[in-house]
Amino acid sequence: MPLLNDFVHFFRATLPIIIIPPAGLIWILILGLIVMRRRRRLGMAVLLVGLAGLYILSMPIVGGELISSLEARQSAAGDVPEPGAIIILGADGERTPDPLVKAEPGPLSLQRLAGAAMIVREKKLPVLIAGGKVGEDEPTVSDLMADLFTNAFGLPVEWRETMSENTCENAQFSAKILRQAGISSALVVTHAWHMPRAALAFRQAGFPIVPAPLHGDATKVHGIRDFLPHTSAWMRSFYALHEWIGLIAYRFGACPVTYEPSDPAPS
Repeated sequence: MPLLNDFVHFFRATLPIIIIPPAGLIWILILGLIVMRRRRRLGMAVLLVGLAGLYILSMPIVGGELISSLEARQSAAGDVPEPGAIIILGADGERTPDPLVKAEPGPLSLQRLAGAAMIVREKKLPVLIAGGKVGEDEPTVSDLMADLFTNAFGLPVEWRETMSENTCENAQFSAKILRQAGISSALVVTHAWHMPRAALAFRQAGFPIVPAPLHGDATKVHGIRDFLPHTSAWMRSFYALHEWIGLIAYRFGACPVTYEPSDPAPS
């Protein structure tokens, strides 16, 4: 079973990377090459569509606009009780060749920890870090982040949510842990472009939150370089498209309601 679990985890983590553009457009290029063997003009048209898509998504102006479209969806906390904890949502973890340090937090997780550290020092609330496994034999993302948060930032972590595999489960399992601790609302730290999906997941879990989005990135046109290809734009385009697809999927039932106000409080 460990091998099967590792494969399932790899499949879930890898499928979006190879399907969602810009990487997903490579399959269109391959399709175009295949079609060209029988129908040259049609194959060329498919190739041009793939190349145009890759170029468009590589432009900083496009990646920035896609990210901004998510950041603009931030909503006010509304009538939420005073937060009793801070939830830091895990993002990525990376395996390393070091036999002593088999895995470490990824760049997105590090950004969330750095941003959360300032908030934790100001609010002085207990911290929960959420995030599941990097791989079957490696620590969870929450463990990697919590250890670094304590050792490098000198800040304690009260709870670690280690079972989740996506944002929806982050919210469900984190809400359960905090309810059992007698906490009815929390401040949630994540990237601004991830916050719309995270906020929806917590609504589906029936747990009130106060959003604390990080790294707002307003789009500004600085000149011709914003229309020239750059690898960072591809990353932004991928993150934005991944979030939009996830947000739409959540709204159509991929993240079901798991808690109703009428449900009995945990003992």
